[in-house]
Amino acid sequence: MTTAPSTLRLIVVFGGVTTAFILIGAMSLAFGYASFDPQIVWDIRAPRLALTLLVGAGLAVSGVLLQAVFHNPLAAPSIIGVSASGAAGASIGAALGVSFNSVLLAGMGALVAGGGLALVRAVATRHGRTDATALLLGGVAVSFFALAIVLIATPFVDRAAGRSFSFWANGSFALATWSGVLAVLPYLLVGFAIAIAFVRDLDPLSLGTSAAQAMGFPVGRITGWALVAVVLLVAPAVTVVGVVSFVGLVVPHALRQVIGPRNSLLLPASALAGGVLVAAADLIARVVLAPVEIPVGAVTAVVGAPVFLLLLRRMVLDRAVITR
Repeated sequence: MTTAPSTLRLIVVFGGVTTAFILIGAMSLAFGYASFDPQIVWDIRAPRLALTLLVGAGLAVSGVLLQAVFHNPLAAPSIIGVSASGAAGASIGAALGVSFNSVLLAGMGALVAGGGLALVRAVATRHGRTDATALLLGGVAVSFFALAIVLIATPFVDRAAGRSFSFWANGSFALATWSGVLAVLPYLLVGFAIAIAFVRDLDPLSLGTSAAQAMGFPVGRITGWALVAVVLLVAPAVTVVGVVSFVGLVVPHALRQVIGPRNSLLLPASALAGGVLVAAADLIARVVLAPVEIPVGAVTAVVGAPVFLLLLRRMVLDRAVITR
């Protein structure tokens, strides 16, 4: 039985994350290769900061939802194919002439991402039980297929828009605009609302599908709405900034070690920390080698890939102990 985190620990965690949230936000607006001009701040840095905070929060919350639904600490949108599928939908729409930073393109990304997630779930689930290995391998297969679609579609995208395969595959906030913020905001707000509405129902899922059903929880409905929220939180953002990897894996895992597995606490903490992580990664990406800009996905992968390997190793060791 897990021990509830102390009030002091929660105050320290939420206070620290909130302080970092404010500091990183201020630094993102103040620092850059260009001068500190009010027009530059409002037209370039402010929408970029807004998108990093929204996208980071959405990715982290989606990681909480996926890990709760699939009972798998390795489940994350970039690992099980949701992010790549969203990029595929966006690249197809762009190749067909749909405007960037539009609600329609965000919707196309969400539609294709929903199909990709449904496929991975169908492959990995049998009799209501999801196989962890099949989930990861299915996600890898869908991701490769989706990125192949991006590679095929990219030459047909208007080059003046600045979107390339590297943009879709590695993520960048360099093309952030207020229109992009407004395009994804409705989807994200609905996704957050669904996540908040069902967050208390996620904890019983950790007991297993059979136990949760025996307690009277509608597991199918909870799972379905949680996955809808994941698609809405991830895919529209991908259409604007490309794939930003590992945020949904690292943030929930790190916070779970500190404040425990209770999702009603983990979800808001992850939203704040996810925004901070992506905003910090974007700040590093644009100032560390200025005027050259590093893809944000590369920065987050430097942190996320070792964490993924450690979690994978822990899972292998746990299975070895169980089978002895």
